[in-house]
Amino acid sequence: MYARTFRKLTQYYCDAWKLLSARFKQATATELVQRRNSWKSLVTLPVFVVARSVAWKVAMASEEKPKKKRTQSKEKYVTTLEAKAPHYLNSLKVRWEQLHEIPGLFAYQLEKTRQSRVLPGKYQFYTELNPDRTLKRRIPQTIENLNPTFKPKQFNFNKVDALEVMMTIDDVDNTDVQMIINRSPLTRFHTVVCPDVKNNLVQRITAHSLKFCISFMRGLDDSDIRMGYNSPGALASVNHLHFHLLYLPRDLYINNVELQELAGGYVYRLSQSMPTEAICVVFEANDDEAEVQEKVNNLQKLANWMCGQNIPHNLFITQDRRPGKRGSVQVFVFARSHYCVNKDLADFNVGFCELAGYIPVGNSEKLDNLTEPLVIKRIREVTGTAPQALYTRMKQIVDGEDQSIWDQPLTL
Repeated sequence: MYARTFRKLTQYYCDAWKLLSARFKQATATELVQRRNSWKSLVTLPVFVVARSVAWKVAMASEEKPKKKRTQSKEKYVTTLEAKAPHYLNSLKVRWEQLHEIPGLFAYQLEKTRQSRVLPGKYQFYTELNPDRTLKRRIPQTIENLNPTFKPKQFNFNKVDALEVMMTIDDVDNTDVQMIINRSPLTRFHTVVCPDVKNNLVQRITAHSLKFCISFMRGLDDSDIRMGYNSPGALASVNHLHFHLLYLPRDLYINNVELQELAGGYVYRLSQSMPTEAICVVFEANDDEAEVQEKVNNLQKLANWMCGQNIPHNLFITQDRRPGKRGSVQVFVFARSHYCVNKDLADFNVGFCELAGYIPVGNSEKLDNLTEPLVIKRIREVTGTAPQALYTRMKQIVDGEDQSIWDQPLTL
């Protein structure tokens, strides 16, 4: 009897356990499905974000700055001017803004928004109103020729107030370069770049000064920063070696010109379809130190030749803003047939800014009445036939051909 009773109890508990197990499995399965759906939603979002990130990187790959070829270790590279340039620029911007707020330090306060217009036409010359510079800037010096002597009694950059010197950089060939505010600024962050100030160098390009400017520009991530140079007779106003640094957050005429190769695979001239003329030397993002130095040396030879031939000239240095060219630096060289002894502050002058397509003017009437044909006509009057000799000479330099004939003075 006990055996039969025990078997019935055992069977009862087995049936109950099976029923409980079945219901437990059903409930567990439902919970797992719900959780799995939740996990899917949680996992899908990061995957989607990653997918979008990858797609964005692929789309931007053509615009990424190409890596430079290094002939030195990473530890040594980080000590170079190119590596430090972004930090110098950031510090310069902060310091410039601080000094701009000090009453009386600048000749005038540059307005944050200024009246401007893009001239109607194919080439998009950009003009901007700046009456204060016309009226309040320091009177330009008269520099008689392209081989002047330094005159310490005249104004020079040794005489600026110590507060005007934003920083001193010493990263190129033990050359000290002072970054000084331009007291009569054209743009925000307008800086006078003065190499070897204490050595009293005249306004004539040196290899060290050119190397500094190009290395500085190659290291920047900000393509709105430009540099320029005016020689004597080409709107230089102080006979003490200096370049200009400007902030121009827009494409200019020169950024979109059509180029045709001239020599060496890196020297170009403006296409004959363009309305103005110039040479363009391209420093590629992946140029190594030897390639950079070769190009600097050839530019220096060209500058020396122009000085020897008494050909006034201007340089405009800009990062290449064309699609797919990010990281390259272009140095445009403009030769002039006519020597300008004095600036006419009331007239439309032509310096490196105007040749590049940025035209500051002194009054609203000029701003309203200036036209593209007038700008092109004025530039052509200034440059004349000098660019033709420049093309031939630069090709001679790059190709290493006999140069003896070019040592003779050129009559324009």
